[in-house]
Amino acid sequence: MEIALVIAGAVVLMTAFAAGFDFLSKRRARLDDQTRAQVQQMEGRVHALELAVGEKEQRISQLETELRFFSRLLDKKPE
Repeated sequence: MEIALVIAGAVVLMTAFAAGFDFLSKRRARLDDQTRAQVQQMEGRVHALELAVGEKEQRISQLETELRFFSRLLDKKPE
């Protein structure tokens, strides 16, 4: 009789462990999908910011060039 209880207890424990690990693996997979979506969203935002910074750097460079030109014009005094 005791062996039957041990076997039944072992089956119940194995089933409980299997169900628990199944739950944990499905939960992790769901979190991975959410994480992937968030990462893709953040990558899109970073790309947009990089483009904006590139445009601003280009505009700053253009303004610096124009400033140098006007500085040279002002430095040349009429005699």
